[in-house]
Amino acid sequence: MTSDDSTEALVAHMCELVQFYMLPELKEDLDNIQLEASQFESYHSLLTQDLPKLYDFVQEFLQKTGDAGHEELKVKLLLLICELTASPTVYQLKDDSGNLLKNANDLAKKLSANWWESTDAQILRYYEKKLHRDCWKKQLGAVHGFSRYLELRYGNKSRMPTQMLAFSLSVGLNVRECYDSIYKQLGVKIFSVMLKYSDPKDIQELNVHSVIYDHALKDAYNMESTEAIESVWNCMYLCLDHFVDLDSFTWNQCDDMLERLIQNVTMSSNPKISICLLQAITRLGYYFTINRRSVEAALATDISQPDKLAACREECLALNASTSFRWAKAILQMLVLESDKLLQGAEVCAELLEQMLRCYLVCILPIPLQALHSHLPEFYGKFVAVLMECLVTHKRVPPVLNLVLRFTEIFSFQLENCSIQKIPSDLAEFPEALTIIHCKILE
Repeated sequence: MTSDDSTEALVAHMCELVQFYMLPELKEDLDNIQLEASQFESYHSLLTQDLPKLYDFVQEFLQKTGDAGHEELKVKLLLLICELTASPTVYQLKDDSGNLLKNANDLAKKLSANWWESTDAQILRYYEKKLHRDCWKKQLGAVHGFSRYLELRYGNKSRMPTQMLAFSLSVGLNVRECYDSIYKQLGVKIFSVMLKYSDPKDIQELNVHSVIYDHALKDAYNMESTEAIESVWNCMYLCLDHFVDLDSFTWNQCDDMLERLIQNVTMSSNPKISICLLQAITRLGYYFTINRRSVEAALATDISQPDKLAACREECLALNASTSFRWAKAILQMLVLESDKLLQGAEVCAELLEQMLRCYLVCILPIPLQALHSHLPEFYGKFVAVLMECLVTHKRVPPVLNLVLRFTEIFSFQLENCSIQKIPSDLAEFPEALTIIHCKILE
């Protein structure tokens, strides 16, 4: 047998192996069955036993052929690797040693470096067949593999072409219709790759961002984990980048997002979810501003420290506050309602206080006192009372104590920044009261 014959025999054998290791089609639609990880134990056992052999075959193949020819095998290998390395999935390989998935990811990077362009058309045809609206719910491996394929294939140096953009949108819209929230998250993941790595002109001409925004906003009611919440709101932020005809007074999408976020915060009983949602509200507060990056950097510092807080305060004061004007009352009411969660535990209290402080710095502090004064007396009265209760409940632990001090300092600054002649009469009693409270805390 010649060298060419042996290589062809190896390639043919590998094609059969790769096809054998692909996840089989489900017998029923995802909507009609409840999948559990335990149902894939025999599949996992097969992969654990045979994947090392496949990796050896691939290495031998690469040594003999490099990147020349054998398009069918290249396509099959890439498709299999996308299935194997997709995460999280119900069929995900439980790899105790860590080597099987590590080797698969290493192989993905190695193969994808040179093979993509030659295999793109065939891979698209494969997924078009597998992920058609009428059949995708039986293609568990393909639907997760497609999302992973997009992650591996596209980046800053490789933009998604128009044909793939249109197909990805259809897949993302299809999968989010599945009853299982996992597939709504998968749709958001697909949308995010599209928005990050497609030509903005293509996105805007096809109105992709508007379609994604409308569907993601619907999903924002249904996300239960902090990971899912972060992903869906990050996706909507990416959409905002493409609404190029917005002006500073008609940010309809921004208003819709704030309304939903504030509503979700007050409905949530989980402080971790509240913290996640407060971060999203804060981000919207500075999203369209000129000094957005500077504010982002300042907020990322330890604002429980006086010097860091002062620097962050100055950046926030430079914000154009028109985004928050319409929402100031709702945000202050939300902070009061959320303050009950500050009594649940010292660690939670500190985390939540920190996010509340960031939100206040961005969304409330930049608004001129003359435009805000009617909302502040009730807020100061209720919120400061809860801050004092926090100190007692959590026995003045340093993280809580420091953040309570920072809040009273910000409130005092907010009032003192307005000359005493101009301070509204309904706020006249608060500067002295806050000074007394601040001193008592330090005793």
